[in-house]
Amino acid sequence: MEASANSSAPAVDLADAPAIKKPVPQASGNSSSSKRWLVVFGLVAIAGIGTFAAAVLSHHKGASAASTGKHESEEPQSAAQSGLPVESVHPRKGGLVRTTEQSGSAHAFESAELFAKVSGYLKSQSVDIGDTVKRDQLLAEIDAPELDKAVDQMKAALDTANARVHIAQARIKSAEAEVKSAQALVTQAQVNVTTQEANVALRSKQLVRIQGLVKREAIEQKLEDEEIDKFEAAKSTERFARAAVISAEAAERAKQADLDQARADVEEAKANVEVAQANLGKAQVFANYTKITSPYDGVITHRTYHRGDFIRSAETGDAQMVLAVARTDKMRIVLPVPDRDVPYVDRGDPAVVRLDALRGEEFRGTVSRFASTEDPSSRNMRTEVDLENPTGRIKEGMYGRVTITLRPATPESVTIPSAALLGQDQKGVGTVFVARDGKAKKISVNVGMDNGVEAEIVSGLTLADLVITKYNGALADGTPVVTDTK
Repeated sequence: MEASANSSAPAVDLADAPAIKKPVPQASGNSSSSKRWLVVFGLVAIAGIGTFAAAVLSHHKGASAASTGKHESEEPQSAAQSGLPVESVHPRKGGLVRTTEQSGSAHAFESAELFAKVSGYLKSQSVDIGDTVKRDQLLAEIDAPELDKAVDQMKAALDTANARVHIAQARIKSAEAEVKSAQALVTQAQVNVTTQEANVALRSKQLVRIQGLVKREAIEQKLEDEEIDKFEAAKSTERFARAAVISAEAAERAKQADLDQARADVEEAKANVEVAQANLGKAQVFANYTKITSPYDGVITHRTYHRGDFIRSAETGDAQMVLAVARTDKMRIVLPVPDRDVPYVDRGDPAVVRLDALRGEEFRGTVSRFASTEDPSSRNMRTEVDLENPTGRIKEGMYGRVTITLRPATPESVTIPSAALLGQDQKGVGTVFVARDGKAKKISVNVGMDNGVEAEIVSGLTLADLVITKYNGALADGTPVVTDTK
């Protein structure tokens, strides 16, 4: 029985056994016999304690084996024999949607500071801060009577110029009549020349006939002399007629020159009219500067003067604006896009605006414009999103968050947890572990976008791969693994 108990019970260190008090030596002669009995008694006690412990341990193991259905000899193999337990996932189809979320503020689509072009007293002002105005609506008027007088003066000068045109045109008609009269005199003189030429020819024939008769002594010599005088007189008259033609033609040319001068005077008068009209227009422009109108539909956002205040012209250099108007039916949401997202910004990119003052209400729009250059101090690019604001709920200066969808998900890519990436270089080439044939394999992949939670894999993985995401211990290429697919 002791042997059986010793074989099943664990070895007991005698040092752990209760201390046995040694008997006080006696003078009697049986002291050595008493020592032997004490040793025997101690051994028996130790054996009993060991037998009790073995029985308790045997009962505990039997109960454990009955509950698990396994024997001690059927314990699992070590990790070195079965493989390193790892967690793994299959890549998700599709890439990541690239977005950027930045702070943005609302600004009026257009705004203008309205200054006075002329100096004077504020005669009237029909609007105040917050008033809604229409395009070309009269907002304020400045009293500048000298400009009104300048307009009247230019109108009078224009009337004078127009009158001179009429006078010059009348001179043209008179000159045209005189030219026609001169032309008639030329014609009359030319006819007279023809008449005198005929008269000379007639006198020449008569002289020849008379001279023949005188030779035949049919008539007296004095008749020939008389006929010669008549012939010479006819020739003189012809010469006088020809001179009259030359004189009439010269008079005609003079009248034609007068006509040309009259026509030139008309053109000059018309030019003077145009100058007078330009001067009048200039005076009217300056007179209109006394009226300040709205450049577009909007809201008055600033007022500087009150009725009766003296307003200095903007040309003086120290003038203040009279009013400011902002167009608010459409608003610009201005936001800075950081350097990493600048290459992906395009016109028309969808944007969602959430304004804090409106409790995060969402307004949807698109990227309307961007600066195409970065601020060197912040490395951000100014970007604007236009929002329709027909009711005017969005106010100048409101602040919120703007999310722009820079790139949709790429269906050809796959997505894995960012924790599975072992790193990547500047060219976007990274490494991951995949489980293949019960072993870990380290492969290279091309990484697209990584938002810190998920990473887009452009190439290198398929949907059938098992990507190792988590493990305890050391993992190397070729290490046996046991996958626990999530």
